[in-house]
Amino acid sequence: MYKENEQLKWKEAILESNLNMERAEVLLSNLLALKSPNDDSFNIPMDDVIVTLETAILLLRQC
Repeated sequence: MYKENEQLKWKEAILESNLNMERAEVLLSNLLALKSPNDDSFNIPMDDVIVTLETAILLLRQC
């Protein structure tokens, strides 16, 4: 029984880690998608960029 509980905990931890990595990937992909097609810039407020990057970093640290 102990081994089954440990295996379940590991599976849950792996699933949570994968979910966090996927969230971070989506956040970063969204930032790249917002790049201006006409020049080398983003068309979003700097505060939004900072919040998005901080969220991605937080998620990656939880992995």
